[in-house]
Amino acid sequence: MELSQNIKILQTKISVEDDERAFKQFFDLFAGRLYQFAFSFLKNKSVAEEAVSDVFFKVWLNRSELVNIQNVKAYLFKATYNTSLNYLDEIKRKKAISLEDIEVDLGIDLLCPETELINQELKELIDAAIEDLPSRCKIIYKMAKVEQMKYKEIGELLEISVKTINHQLSIALKKIGEAIKTYLQEQGDDKNFVVLFQMIIPDK
Repeated sequence: MELSQNIKILQTKISVEDDERAFKQFFDLFAGRLYQFAFSFLKNKSVAEEAVSDVFFKVWLNRSELVNIQNVKAYLFKATYNTSLNYLDEIKRKKAISLEDIEVDLGIDLLCPETELINQELKELIDAAIEDLPSRCKIIYKMAKVEQMKYKEIGELLEISVKTINHQLSIALKKIGEAIKTYLQEQGDDKNFVVLFQMIIPDK
C-alpha cells in the first residue's frame, strides 16, 4: 500500500472513528520531520518538541476536519511553521515572517542520505557553503531538498511565488556547486562533479 493511501486511511479513522491508535501512527509518520523543522527555527530541543506537540494536540482537537485535508503534509508543515513563529519573541517573529533574518540549522547530513559517499573535508566545505546562504534561501532549500516539498507547497506555506523559489534555489545551488567544484579541482578530480552536484539538487 502506498504511503499516501495509508495516510488517507489514517485520516479517515482519526476523523470518523476517533481512533487513537491511528492517531499514534499518524503522529509517528510526521513528528520526527516536524520536530527537525521546528528545531531549525527555535534552536531548542524542548521548545521544538513542545511546538510539535501543540500542532498534534490541535489536530486531535479538530480531528473531525482532518479527513477533508487534501495535502496533509503541507498542512502540518504550515501549522508547525506558524506555531514555531509564535514561540519566537515579538522582534524575531517579525523578522521570521519575512524570512530575512531567521536563523536556520541545515547541514549536509540532513540533505543527502548518501553522505557516506562524501569525505569529511568535502562535507565541511558543503556545510560552510550552506551556512553562508541567506536565510530566505536556506529555508527554501531545506523545504525542497530535506522535506521534498513541491515548489507549489513551499510557495503556499511561505506565501511566495514559484518564481521566487526558483530564484532562491538557483542561488543555493550555485554557491554549493562552486564549493564542490573548487574542492574537486584542488583534488584533481573534476570528473565526479556531476555525480556530487546531482546529490544536492532538490526535486521539483
